[in-house]
Amino acid sequence: MRCCKPVLRLSAADYAEVKERYLDCFPQSAMMFGFPDFALWELRLQDAHLVLGFGQAYLSNATAPLAWLHQRPDQKGS
Repeated sequence: MRCCKPVLRLSAADYAEVKERYLDCFPQSAMMFGFPDFALWELRLQDAHLVLGFGQAYLSNATAPLAWLHQRPDQKGS
């Protein structure tokens, strides 16, 4: 997966919402927010290449992240 990855700053308008969603999934990690080297990252998908096994490779990109295109052996990703 290729993506750009800016750190989500404490001053960001949606920081509290993202933190709450994170803690809903990982409540045991609440203490991590007290450490100075802990940060939330916002990943923005550029493109992805998923390989499940022989003959099962798929491509996706940011314009349609839920649409996975089956990559046949004679095709190459860009």
